[in-house]
This record gives sequence, structure tokens and C-alpha cells, in this order.
Amino acid sequence: MDLILQGKGWLQDGEPPSAVLEETDEQLKAATQNQSKAAWKVVAAEALLMQGCIAEALELGAEALAQFKQLHLRDCEIAAYSVVIDALITKQDMGAVETASNAAAVCRQASDGKGEATMLLKLAEAHLATMQDPYAAAKSAISSCLLFRSVNDVQGDADALEVAARAHLLYDPEQSLQAAKEALTLCQQAGHFKAKARVEKTLAAAKAQIAISQQAAQAQSQSSRGDRAVQHKWPKVPQQRGLPVPDAFAVQARESEETGTRLALQKEGAQKVQTASASPVDKPGANFMRKAFKWTSGAHKTDEAWYRQELVYLPPPSREEVAS
Repeated sequence: MDLILQGKGWLQDGEPPSAVLEETDEQLKAATQNQSKAAWKVVAAEALLMQGCIAEALELGAEALAQFKQLHLRDCEIAAYSVVIDALITKQDMGAVETASNAAAVCRQASDGKGEATMLLKLAEAHLATMQDPYAAAKSAISSCLLFRSVNDVQGDADALEVAARAHLLYDPEQSLQAAKEALTLCQQAGHFKAKARVEKTLAAAKAQIAISQQAAQAQSQSSRGDRAVQHKWPKVPQQRGLPVPDAFAVQARESEETGTRLALQKEGAQKVQTASASPVDKPGANFMRKAFKWTSGAHKTDEAWYRQELVYLPPPSREEVAS
């Protein structure tokens, strides 16, 4: 098992699959025990999967699985099962479901909770790859999630929740959104950033699916009422506050008022000059001016009246306020 972990570590650290395959070929030639040969075959199958050589990877994984079964090495057998199932899922073969079910049963008989959770997760991914029964995929993913929680594996829990979210996406996007949010929280807590990108993609897909469903329900509601088309919803824009636009009519009225007052004053002054020149003796008289009728201008003292303001509800006074 240490050799398998070492080889997978090379691939996870960024080593090219071609270099890993060269190393595994040399190790296979130098190996003398069947256990070592089977382990290096598993590593070679992983590298071939990354290169896209599915048939060769499936052949090596099957050979390693048969050798580990003969040697009764359960941990190595689970690793070989994982490679074979991944190859079948990539190939979109129906045998992936059966192989994952057999692997889960083997782990259940051996009371291996973590191995069973891993195989149930593979089973859910196999159901999703075949696209025949998303409900079975969701059921397997939830069972895997519960088993991962029983062994305190946070990263496995996040992976299982992400698969469950993808399975629910087809028939229950609300549950998919909830599962994706929980998976995103677990990824942030455990620092599982490799799965975080997949979770965010599933989360965005769930939100889009919910939005499409809501639009379809609205269109159905509108069409059932006899409307020809769905009414357009204008976006809500916050109210813009600034200087008020000057009223053209108010400005014109104010200018005409000032012009009339100026003309009246000029006429009154001319009359006083004529009177003074006609009679040398000043006689007291009524000092008033007749004003012509005009409409109320825009700038009026009623601008702040109650009917020009926004109505604000004022509750009635309480008994204590009335008594005081």
C-alpha cells in the first residue's frame, strides 16, 4: 500500500504521467514479489488514466485487482477497485455500477467504514455517469456522506455532498443548492480547495436551475390568465436625490410679475411728476395702486403646504399624553 500511495503522491505533486510510467516500467522489471508488481500496476493505471488511455488502464487495474484478491490484501484491493471504477466511469460503461456495488459489499463485510464510504461515493458517480437513475446516485451519495461523518473524514464528507448536489440538480434544485452550500462550508473549514472549484460550479448550476424554474412557473401563470406575453420586469433603481429641476412656467410667471411691478412703479413716478408741475401746491391724496389680476406664481408661500408634501402617518395620542 505504501508503494501505491507513493506513486499517487507523484501524480498529485505534478509529475507528468509519462515520467511516472517510465518509473513504473523500471520498477515492474525489478520487482520480484507479486504484491509489489500489483502495486506498481495500480500506479501505472492511474498514470494511464491521466493520459487518456482508458483501455490500457482498465487492463492493468483488473490484473492488479485479481492479484490483490489472491493475496487477500483488502486495502490494496480497494485501491485497485478505485482505479477500475474510475476507468469504467470515464468509459461510461454500465459495469461501473456493478463493480462499485461489489466493492462496497466487500468493504461492508470487512467492517471497513471508510472504504465502504469511498466505494459508495464511486457508486454515486457511476450512477451519474450512466445518467439512468439520479435518485439512486443521490441515495448512494447521502449514505457515503453519513459514513464519512462517522469516521470524521471532512474532505470525504465534502466530496459526497458535492456528488449529492449534482444528483439532486436534475429533479430537486432546492436540495441541490442546500447540499452545495454545506459542501462549500466544509471545503472552507477543511482547506479542501481542490473540491471547492467543483462545489462552486455545482452551486452556480443549482442557482441557475432554480431561476429557470421560477421563470417557467411565472410564464405558465401568465399564460393561464390569457396574457399574450410575460410582462417585462423593470429593474429596481435606487432613487436619485439632487437639485430640483427649475419649473419653466414658474420662472416665466416670476419674470412677468417683476416686469409688471416695474412698469407700475414707473407709471406712478411719471404721474407724480406731472402733478407737481401742474399744481405748485402739494395736496395730500390717496396713495394706492390698483393691481391687475394674475395667477398665483410657482414660487408661492403654499409650497410647503400639507398637500405638497409626502403624507406621513401620525398615530393618535395615547391616553397618558391626553391626560397630561
